[in-house]
Amino acid sequence: MAPKSSSTTWSRPTGRAKIEDVAREAGVSSATVSRVLNHPAVVRPELRDKVARAIAKLSYTRDSAGRALKSGRMRTIGAVVPTLGLSIFADGIEALQNRLSEAGYTLLIGNAQYDQQRELQEMRSLLERGIDGAALVGGSHSPELRELIRQAGVPVITTYVSKASNGMPAIGIDNEAATRELTRYLLDIGHLSFGIIANVPPSNDRSRSRLTGVQKALMQAGIEPKPTQIIKADHSLAQGRSAFRQLITDHPEITAVICTTDTLAIGAAAEARKLGFKVPQHLSITGFDDIEIASQVDPPLTTVGVPAGEIGRGAADYLINAISGLSVPKNIQLPYRIIMRGSTAPAPPSLARKSAKTNALRNR
Repeated sequence: MAPKSSSTTWSRPTGRAKIEDVAREAGVSSATVSRVLNHPAVVRPELRDKVARAIAKLSYTRDSAGRALKSGRMRTIGAVVPTLGLSIFADGIEALQNRLSEAGYTLLIGNAQYDQQRELQEMRSLLERGIDGAALVGGSHSPELRELIRQAGVPVITTYVSKASNGMPAIGIDNEAATRELTRYLLDIGHLSFGIIANVPPSNDRSRSRLTGVQKALMQAGIEPKPTQIIKADHSLAQGRSAFRQLITDHPEITAVICTTDTLAIGAAAEARKLGFKVPQHLSITGFDDIEIASQVDPPLTTVGVPAGEIGRGAADYLINAISGLSVPKNIQLPYRIIMRGSTAPAPPSLARKSAKTNALRNR
């Protein structure tokens, strides 16, 4: 005889606890339960404890859909980021979510994968879910996305840039100013021949601004890099390695390599070591973002620190205030930090450079 099998079918539970049930169980009024849920600080501790015990016993949860129908708000915020694979964005999202949660909002996240059409798709999906506001990254967005936001009529802020674009408020740093300052530092310690590795897809205006900052600083110093001294690369360690190899093959005279992301810089430094260059004795390398591993590689990476946590919290505050009808700023510029670490040093003497070039030729 075949063994018997059993199965269960999920059914919607009946008799979901209401606020009146919690009040009855706790021996308080429904108004007291409401104050505990919405303004606990104004309720005496002993009453809060009684209500909390009743909520736990009855497994009570608030009816968010019902509250949304009454208020006209879902108390939900959307965010679309290029990727969550980079700590710079993950840190910002965590700070955004924490601040929103404190104010009773839920965060929904979309991943655009550095693709403007994917960004449009994710934003449309979030708006269909009734979000009250949204946070984006950067100022480069498709015309279709900008029109979608205009028609939706919800507050939107863009992050990691400091200037509003197409009427969209912004919070972040001045990326161009940061790389101008970093390049001037390298010039001040004697570097005259540069290579640049830049991640500049159409959707990444932050990295394009960083490239512009480097070029402007060099032009002000009377240095105009050749096109072959600027390598455009995708955002990966492997791309950083291959871009460095190309740079040093075409321009063995360079003494400093400026990268628009830490990931590219770490890849470049790894390839430099493979080819026999000592960093920073033979060659200085810089990055941008100050991701966690930047301080742990050997040598630690000179880079630009981006205040991702402040950006996330500031974006949350902006959206909460805008939804509440309060006055909000159009631009919020936060400070960046130039972080000097072991991957940079004064330009090496010609003898050291000659030795490094000889080793590199042997390793190719």
